[in-house]
Amino acid sequence: MDKGKLLFSGYSGNEDEIRLMEWTQEGLAEKISVRHGGNPSFCCRWQDRLYAVSELPEGAAIVSYDLRGDTLSPLEKLALPGRKALCHLTAVNGVIFGSCYESGHYFAVDADLTRVLWEFLPSGTPRAHWVQPLQDGICLADLGNSRLYRFPLSGGLPEGEAQVISLPEGSGPRQPIPLPDGGFAVVCELDGMLRFFDQEGSCVQTLPASGTGLENAPGGGCVVGNVLFVGNRGPNTVSAFRLTKEGAVLAGEWETGNWPRHLAFVGEDLLFAACQRGNSVWQYRWDGITLTKQTEYPLHQASCVLAL
Repeated sequence: MDKGKLLFSGYSGNEDEIRLMEWTQEGLAEKISVRHGGNPSFCCRWQDRLYAVSELPEGAAIVSYDLRGDTLSPLEKLALPGRKALCHLTAVNGVIFGSCYESGHYFAVDADLTRVLWEFLPSGTPRAHWVQPLQDGICLADLGNSRLYRFPLSGGLPEGEAQVISLPEGSGPRQPIPLPDGGFAVVCELDGMLRFFDQEGSCVQTLPASGTGLENAPGGGCVVGNVLFVGNRGPNTVSAFRLTKEGAVLAGEWETGNWPRHLAFVGEDLLFAACQRGNSVWQYRWDGITLTKQTEYPLHQASCVLAL
């Protein structure tokens, strides 16, 4: 793949917060920008629609946009009263799943944004951060309770009781990441660790997400082939772990912008890091051994990169 489209989004400021970009091997150019106005800190796609969160201290909402044509036209909006800090969305077979960090709610809505189809509020002090498709179900990361919840899907929706996977208290699981061997890794924000699990949910390895030894609140990660990349907030680096039969091994670590919140790999060799406090998105080229910074793009409190 030598060309495509990307979407950047961030928190609301004085400029458009959602930007549709066209990229080629020669570089990246902005095509469309949209003023969302409600902190579109994360976006996902299903078919020809883009879904953007409104991450608000009180209440929550999802707005859909039409990806066809030469504009990003808003389509529907679904308000979720009583929910707080909607920070993540993902689409699974036409169902849109979301996580509300402050109120602790996980939910699913239909693709036309007409109604809530399912909701889950754990006991304790949940901080609902991420819903990840995993094997034939979904895996929820609860940063506050230091737990994962795995549900099978039936008819596109979770069913039955959750399999609860308890991590060390205070570890703060932020993002589960499927691995090529069928297991998964978990980026843990509060203790700065990466934890690796087998298919059944047993932890098989724990490593620091950064090799710097600095205080770290890792933001997010992504996998390409046998390499796992992680953005380290605090050290402000991107680290790479090579996945081997014997376990994960730190393969390198490189400087990035301030507070790398989200990573995305695009095409064959491009890595993007949304650096929230640096107000920019950094672009790297990966040659299989080294990350080389190519350029950066200004965006107020950048927080999401989505390949389209």
